[in-house]
Amino acid sequence: MQQKAVRTGLKILGHVIVIVLLYLVFSFSLFLGLQVRPMYGNIGLLITALLVAAYVYFGFIRKRKVSRADGNQGE
Repeated sequence: MQQKAVRTGLKILGHVIVIVLLYLVFSFSLFLGLQVRPMYGNIGLLITALLVAAYVYFGFIRKRKVSRADGNQGE
């Protein structure tokens, strides 16, 4: 039981770390767009959008598809 709680805590910590890193990437792309060149900002925002989409897919959608295919709907 305690092992499951530790695993859940690590998952939450992992999500928090990823969200903070995504925020930093987004902030840096805004910095590039406002202070350096607007084209760099657009490229940075595109990269940020791709990273967010990958996080949502691999963090949430893919896990649900795999668990449904296995017939395991608990996790």
